[in-house]
Amino acid sequence: MSGTRTAYSVYTMDPLEIAGGWLAGYERVPMPEPPPGGARRALDRLLLPHLTRTPCLVAFSGGRDSSVLLAAAVALARREGLPLPVPITLRYPQAPGTDEADWQRAVLDHLGLRDRVVLTVHDEHDPVGPIATPVLLRHGVVWSPNFAPTWRMLDHARGGSLLTGEGGDELFGLKRITPVTKVLKSRGRVDPRVLPHAIRALAPAPLRRRAVARGRYSRPWLREPVERLLARRDAADAAAWTLHAGRNAWQFTDRRCARRAYDTMRALGAEIGAGYVQAFAEPELVAAVAGAAGFWGWTGRTATMRALFGDLLPRAVLERSTKAVFTDAVFTGHTREFARGWTGAGVDPELVDAEALRANWLSAEPHAPAMALLQSAWLADRRGW
Repeated sequence: MSGTRTAYSVYTMDPLEIAGGWLAGYERVPMPEPPPGGARRALDRLLLPHLTRTPCLVAFSGGRDSSVLLAAAVALARREGLPLPVPITLRYPQAPGTDEADWQRAVLDHLGLRDRVVLTVHDEHDPVGPIATPVLLRHGVVWSPNFAPTWRMLDHARGGSLLTGEGGDELFGLKRITPVTKVLKSRGRVDPRVLPHAIRALAPAPLRRRAVARGRYSRPWLREPVERLLARRDAADAAAWTLHAGRNAWQFTDRRCARRAYDTMRALGAEIGAGYVQAFAEPELVAAVAGAAGFWGWTGRTATMRALFGDLLPRAVLERSTKAVFTDAVFTGHTREFARGWTGAGVDPELVDAEALRANWLSAEPHAPAMALLQSAWLADRRGW
C-alpha cells in the first residue's frame, strides 16, 4: 500500500486460501512518521488530486466512514473552487437490512448536495452473477471475492476516481487496548461488561491465542486437519496485535488480506482507466491517525470520530450505533441455482467436504468465507474441469 507505487496487480488466491476464504498473515511494512498537520490535513492532501479529475465519485452508503469521506471531499472542493464530488450509492430494494436512506438524506441535506448516482441492485452482485463472472474468467479467483459492488461503481468512474471509506472500521474502530483505556478513563464508574475485555487485552500472547481459538468462527465445510491449521493461523494473527493503539492501527494495513484486496481493486480499476482509492487505508493518513491516537487511543469508535472529524458532520451521524447488514444482498438466486446442480468439481476434496459446502451455499444465510470456493467451483464448471 505504498504511496509511491504506481503499478498494482490482481491477487489470485491459492487453494488453501480459497478453501478457508481468507488471507492470513502480515506484510511487515514500517509505518512512516506522522505527517505535519494531523489527520485532517493528511486527508485533504490525499483527496486534492482526485478532486481535479472528472468524475470524482465517492462511494456513499450513509455509514460513518463514507459520510466523513464525502463531507471532507465536499469541504475541500468548495475551499479550492473545484467541482464537487458526486456520491454514488448502491440501493438494495430486496434486502431491507441494507436500507440507510434516512441517514443518507440527513448527510446530503447537511452538505447541501443534490447530484447523486444511485445504482439499484437486485441479484447482480452475487459472487457468480453477471458482474463477477467476466472478471473470474479473466483473472480466476481473486482476493477479495466480493469485488462486484466496487467493480460496478468503478465502471462509472472511468477517466476519474472512485473514493471509498474501506478500511475505516479498522482505522477508527476498537483496538486491543481500547477496553483498558475505557476503564482508565471511566473515573470510577467502570462498566462491569468492559472488565473481562480489559483483562484479556492485558493477557500474554499464549493466553490470547487460546481465547481466539475458542471463540473463532469455524468453517463447517473444511476437513478437520485443515480447520486446525487455519485456526492456528487465525490465533497467531490475532495474538500479534500490539497494545499501542497507534501501532495497532497500522497493523491493520499490514495484513495481507487488506493489502492484497486494495491492490486487486486498483489493478481492476486501471484496466478501465478508473482510479481507486481507499482513503482510510492510505499510509499517510493511517500514520496521521496513529500519531494522534498515541499509546492509549480513544475510548471507542464514536470518541475517535468526534475527535478527528467533529466539525464535518452532525453529532447524530458521528455517534450512530447502527450499521447496515449486506448478507441478503450478496448470495442470491445465482448462487442457489448453481449449488443445486453442482457436480463437486473445482474444490480439493482433501481440503473440503463438498456436501457440507453445498449445504452452506443453499442455507438461509451462506457464510462469506464460502464465497471463494463458490467462484472456484463455478470456474471449474464453466471450463469443464
